Amino acid sequence: MSTMAMCAALGPASPSAARKARPASLVSSLPRSLRTARRAPPRAGSSRGTTPRAFLRNMGIFKQPGANDPATDSDDEQVVDQSTVNPVAQPGRKLRDYTEVAYLTGRAKVVNQHFPTALGIDDFIHRLEIALYAYGFNGDNSIAMVNLCRDEITVSLKNKIDQCFGSSFNTNGLGGVLTCGVTGVAAGLSHAPVSKGSGKERYVFFSFPHISVDARGNVGAISRPGRPGNSCACGALNKALIDIKAEGVDANCKVPGVHEPLDPEMSILKQRLARRLRYDGMGDKDMEGMDLVGLTKVAEKTISDDLNYLISQTVDPQKADYAVVTGIQIHSWGPAFDDESPNLEFIAPATAYVVVNGCKTSIDLNAMPSLTPRQIRILADSARIMGGGQSASQNELVCNSTGSSTLREIDPPYNYSSKEIRARKREMAGMYTELIQSEGLRPEVSCQWPGWQSNLRVDEEDDVARNSAEAEHTSFMTPRGGHEADE
Repeated sequence: MSTMAMCAALGPASPSAARKARPASLVSSLPRSLRTARRAPPRAGSSRGTTPRAFLRNMGIFKQPGANDPATDSDDEQVVDQSTVNPVAQPGRKLRDYTEVAYLTGRAKVVNQHFPTALGIDDFIHRLEIALYAYGFNGDNSIAMVNLCRDEITVSLKNKIDQCFGSSFNTNGLGGVLTCGVTGVAAGLSHAPVSKGSGKERYVFFSFPHISVDARGNVGAISRPGRPGNSCACGALNKALIDIKAEGVDANCKVPGVHEPLDPEMSILKQRLARRLRYDGMGDKDMEGMDLVGLTKVAEKTISDDLNYLISQTVDPQKADYAVVTGIQIHSWGPAFDDESPNLEFIAPATAYVVVNGCKTSIDLNAMPSLTPRQIRILADSARIMGGGQSASQNELVCNSTGSSTLREIDPPYNYSSKEIRARKREMAGMYTELIQSEGLRPEVSCQWPGWQSNLRVDEEDDVARNSAEAEHTSFMTPRGGHEADE
């Protein structure tokens, strides 16, 4: 169900329903630091050992207790003084909401330090859907043309786009570099719905390189599921940064169309970034102070310009309306994938505009109001159900306002990166270990290859003969007897 359809059904929350939905214990839903603060012994000069309310009071969220404070005998609710509370807080809200707001506001500040316009990914998508709907674009009459990095962690953005616009046509490349050319773009456009009334087609172009800024503010660091230690996002852009610094800007400014046969996308990415850097007047000295955030912003400008040029070569604005949305996807995951830090996703919009009947109109998504946390939860839960995923309780995932945006913990629909499923597997492993011991079982842990496995083997001589033509690697080098003109 689309945002527009769902918003019509989003009435005010029922106070009685909210009371019924209140969890028996709010402590279990708090971040680890606040939960341990309730039971850990105090330490000199440290905030540990304080209650969550005292912690928040020290942060300036709760007022100091006084004779006129309302009576309260639990940590569930607390009325606050509006003159001292953060503007996003509301009187009478649950303690969990205050701690969530405090935590998510801190996480947002870490990202906004590098990307001031960043919005939560759900908030971004819903603002965009409403804005594009006002200009006639929706999931029934438009096709989404999505250009992201090939990294699997970018799928969270693709899934959000697909929920709004249906299955998208992707033009992905390493680092988000556009290598599909006019033929690739035209192929996607040829799949667009055609209006029965006007005969027009509608396209929505998305282009986003990506970067990681983890919960502690480490740029480029990301913990991937099932892989020990830290990885990097974007790895391609980080390699391009290292190579350009080592080899120099001019050395990477190759003639357009020249690339490494064994590494075409990476070599094209570096060339285009280097040419953009030189165009902007940046040389080797300037590159000494360049970091991954800076190069990611250069990549966004470069790829957005490439996209606009390809659009000018493939789209007839008299026959089709289109929208262009570009920016940077930011992964703000915990220091370790399986830790208790919520894995958050942000989008820093760069450009957004529509061309309708040949007239271009720019859109400021940051000027639009964000949906409330309750609305974000309902829409996300509905999308998960419609997509065949499991419906989780709205209270299970972190979702709250940071003032400028509404953030919601990301919940990818692929099981390998679900923290909850991985935690459940660990619990089950412990349970089975206890059962084996308590029931005195003697399991057989060795296994044998099934009998049919031998039937899968191919005779080595037949395999070599069948693939002999590939031995010369015609895709990557001139074959014997080839012509120099082919090079």
